[in-house]
Order: sequence, then C-alpha cells, then structure tokens
Amino acid sequence: MAIKSSSATFTRFFVPEIPTEDFWSTVDEKLKSGAFKDLEDGEEQAAGFSSWEDLFEPDFSSASYHKGEYAAFSFRMDQRKVPAIVLKQYVKQSVQRFREENEGRWPSRRERLDIQENMQNWLMNRALPRPSGFEVVWNPAANCMLLGTTSTKMVDVFLESFENLFRIYPVPLYHVQWAMHLLPLDGNQKDFLNSLVNVQSATAMDEGRFFGYEFLTWLWFFSEADGGAFQVGGKEAQLYLGERVVLTLPNEGREKVVCTTQANSLHEARTALRQGKLVQEIQLFLMIGENEYLLTLDSSLWAVKGLKTPKALPDYDEEDPDGPFFEKMYFIEEVSSALDVLFHKFLGLRLTSGWESDGRRLLEDWMSGKAEETA
Repeated sequence: MAIKSSSATFTRFFVPEIPTEDFWSTVDEKLKSGAFKDLEDGEEQAAGFSSWEDLFEPDFSSASYHKGEYAAFSFRMDQRKVPAIVLKQYVKQSVQRFREENEGRWPSRRERLDIQENMQNWLMNRALPRPSGFEVVWNPAANCMLLGTTSTKMVDVFLESFENLFRIYPVPLYHVQWAMHLLPLDGNQKDFLNSLVNVQSATAMDEGRFFGYEFLTWLWFFSEADGGAFQVGGKEAQLYLGERVVLTLPNEGREKVVCTTQANSLHEARTALRQGKLVQEIQLFLMIGENEYLLTLDSSLWAVKGLKTPKALPDYDEEDPDGPFFEKMYFIEEVSSALDVLFHKFLGLRLTSGWESDGRRLLEDWMSGKAEETA
C-alpha cells in the first residue's frame, strides 16, 4: 500500500471532469457498483474497489471514501494461479490412470487436451487466491489522481475497471503529458513541444523520453551549478543531489553507471557525463521551508518513488480520524508543486530556439568541467 507508506511510491494521472452535476453521487454509485467481489469457481482473476482503510473491506455504505475534496479508496485484485510444474505432474498422473483404464492405450490429442483442461480447472478451484492492491487518491478539483503502484499490470487492470464504470479516461502524466496537462505553458511552448514529440501518439512515452533524461541531468546541474534555490508557493526551497544516480546512453540503455554520492562515485558519474551519458534515475533531497523530502525520479517522469516525508504529527484526536490522510496529502502536494516549478523552469529553457546554442551549451560545459575551470 504505497501511498500510506513512510516511503511512498505512486504514479500520477490527469483525470478529465465527469460530465455530471453531482460528482459525489456519481462516485458513490460507481464505487458501489464496482466494489470487489470474491472469485467464483473457475475464475482466475477478480478485481474491484475497496475501502481506503481496509483493502479487504469492499463496503462503501458509510461513504468513507469522501475525505474533504478527495475521493480516497483502494483497488484490489485477486488471482488464482496453478504453477506449470504442478499442472504437468497432475496431467502426467491423469494420463497414467487413463492408460490403466484403457488397456495401456495412450490418449489421443483431443483426449489429452481434455485431460489437461479438466486438471487445470480442478486445480484452479482448489488454489487459494492471491490478493494484491494499492491505494487511489482522486482530487477532482485538480483533475489529478494518484495510484499507489508502478506495476503496469495493476495499472492496466485498474484503468479498465475505472474507465468502464466512469466513462472517463485518465492520462498518465509522463514527461510530455505532465507538461501539457499540468504546467502553464504558453501557445508557443506547446507548439514547440508538439513539434518535438507527437503528444497524441501511442508511442509518445518512448519518443519523448529524451525530455526525462535531459530534465534529470538538468536537475543535477541546477542543484550544483545554479545553487538549487527556488520558490514554491511563497516558500524558499532548495534542491540537493540525493544518494544515488544512474546514468546511461539514452539511445542504448544497456550499459549503466550506478553511483552513490561518495566522492569516488561522483567522480565516476562525472566521467560518465563527459562520455555522453545522461541521468536515467536520480534521488533528490528537497528542503521546502522547514520540511525535508527524499524521493527518486526516473526518465519517464511518471512515478514518484520512495518519497519520504516529514515525520507525522502525534496521534490525532479520535474526532479527526482523517487527520493523517490530510497531512500526507499536504506533503505529497507540496512535493508535486515543487516538481512542477522545476520542470516548468527547465521547459522554459528547453522549449525555445535558443536551447541548442545557449541552454545545451551551459549543460555540456558543466558536464565537461569547463564551468568549474572558468569559475
């Protein structure tokens, strides 16, 4: 359950408005109709919504999902699976019994397929379901949704259920979609972005991943060469390099250089930069006012991983059971706002005709060490 965790991990989505006059009545209706139901005989997979407080409680009668401006619930998926080696052994035994009952005759191809199917069904009905799940936080006012997982399969199953019920289609906020949906880009910047990547393309995540590599590399540059100071919501903020950096050649991705922030490892990382490698994954340390955060981003810019927030306040009063939830969301949204500011700052440089002559040159001078020589 990755959003509640002390080291939170989640993927971000833009969610269009529901075409309804009563948002909460619609949410109530859809969550109840899509509530998790146990696997029936012969079923391999069941999925549905459950409560925020308890993954194994699919009852929404108390409207516990309604937390201020947020809809907060869980998504559960149960699977039955028969290991191939177990099925093979039981089929072998069934074939042997068949031969004993048929004077040593081997089953025909059709008979063997029937044996295998019957054993598969027999074993499946005896297999215990394996539950998994994650938390969902939906902020309709901000058109934003957080899913507490980075599993592609879990995300796909959730989206299928959610889209079938709500008839709206969340957009994963990887690099270019993040820029188009959450950042205040002007018309020229949007046109420039579309000229570099077809945002509407099904392959836009892969085609635009260079934005991720460049942004992560720029974050390191910004924290070091530019001092890492910026403002978030009127607060002073500071960006520092965390304890782990992964570099690779963007067009290859096979050979990786994994570095910690020890002096010798940073030297290796700088050498990798000079060889043309860019940052594929980076851990960042953020100071926003008095709040300290640690998180990791990869080149998709879609997931926030291992987000450590300030320690929670002492136990909340029983009259405020949702206090920890609101505190967690405050921290997550403060970090999200900081990342928005940084990405927007980067794109203000990247989405201009002067990037190649000025922006990229500054970055390359820093990579090569020229910036240190002229300082």
